[in-house]
Amino acid sequence: MGRHEETSTDAEQPEIGEHEAPDHEAEAGTTIAGVVRSPRFWLAPLALVLVVMSLMAALYMGAVADPEGNLHDFPIALVNEDSGGDVSNADGSTTHQNIGDQVAKGVVSTAAESGIVVTPTDRTTALNELNSGKVYGVVVIGANFTNRAVALGQSAVLQAKPDPMAIDVFINRGSGAFASAVTTTFAERMSTQVNEQIGEQLVQTVRGQLAKADVAFSGAAQLAISNPVDVKVVEPNPLPEGSGNGLSAFYITLLLILAGFTGAMMVSIVVDAMLGQTPIEYGPFYQLRARLAISRWGTLAAKWTIMVLVAVIQSALFIGVCAAVGTSLPNAFSLWMFSVLAISAVGISASSMMAVFGNPGLVLNLAFFVILGLPSSGGTVPLEASPRLFAWIADIEPMHLVYLGVRAILYFDADFDAGLGRSVIQCAIGLLVGLLLGVLGTKFYDRKRWHRYPGGMTLPPWLAKLADS
Repeated sequence: MGRHEETSTDAEQPEIGEHEAPDHEAEAGTTIAGVVRSPRFWLAPLALVLVVMSLMAALYMGAVADPEGNLHDFPIALVNEDSGGDVSNADGSTTHQNIGDQVAKGVVSTAAESGIVVTPTDRTTALNELNSGKVYGVVVIGANFTNRAVALGQSAVLQAKPDPMAIDVFINRGSGAFASAVTTTFAERMSTQVNEQIGEQLVQTVRGQLAKADVAFSGAAQLAISNPVDVKVVEPNPLPEGSGNGLSAFYITLLLILAGFTGAMMVSIVVDAMLGQTPIEYGPFYQLRARLAISRWGTLAAKWTIMVLVAVIQSALFIGVCAAVGTSLPNAFSLWMFSVLAISAVGISASSMMAVFGNPGLVLNLAFFVILGLPSSGGTVPLEASPRLFAWIADIEPMHLVYLGVRAILYFDADFDAGLGRSVIQCAIGLLVGLLLGVLGTKFYDRKRWHRYPGGMTLPPWLAKLADS
């Protein structure tokens, strides 16, 4: 067929030590025994694995070990709709007060101590931010909050049943299941704080008034007044079935990153084998095709083309699989288009890294796309509940950016303002960077005649000596 191929099996190979070392070993001035006896043969792979896995352990466990202790800049909006009212003092006089303002100030200051940023705003803005993932919760102090406090105090004497003092805390599980859990815990602590603050104030006021009127202050009335505020956690827009309690976006993100990252590695292995750059092995069968004189740029362009095809087809398959298992896909076509962009950006960039840096590119890809990506994705633990380091990493990490886009498509009706716009723009920038790296790097190597076929660039003497040592 005009092509030289070498195919053999282990059965055809001589046993170690049966014959003299092959020519290529003799030329290198080494033998199998010499290589195996070298400390570098054992230490190099051992050190590489230990360093990479230890880094992975440090990042992953550091991100989730103490979410509450790492809380910082956790955003919650506060809406105070109380207009105030006339409140009776212990001496019988009345003053115009706004208990809602008192509660709001206490909530803001106390939350800041634990790393939660509570920002006062209006209802419309707060709910819009909740429904676009910009805040993790909304605290609403109801209208007539002060008047209901007055009515509750009067109920110790009068027979009328007062309306409860209400504070609603809205959550959206689309922002993340763990983020909603943090907001719920915040609501529970706020309930204790507010009831202690307002309850003590009401008990003292009512006790003073009843003492002047020579009326007994029953224990049941004191108990009711000491816990006057009803704090409820409400989910105004529950996620549909098949959303994995807000985790489906993270797992789809993981699929897209792995499709680009591992897909690029598999494509590289197959293409290099077909071009004779690396051997093909099936069990005991070994084949090394004739090495074709193709440029580095030509090889990379072929890998890019295949990765784009992978992105188009694999994105459709992912959506088909998700639909088959019952995953909620409210914007399937938008998700497909975004998935094609994400897989293409990751796959092309990963291919460029391997083309420019060679074998070290595999480790660099692993570190960039997976090791640093998972703990900084924000898909399981929000970045505001992880050490600040991960928030800085997330600004450039593909996994976090892809997660924002997938989350916006699945949970926020593909709203560009919910993170989809930022995700699309930065994925496009990452794709452009990957293209430039690959084109400039491989064309530079080709121009220098550092080819991947016989007679091409080999290791310089000092580096060859180091590799053989």
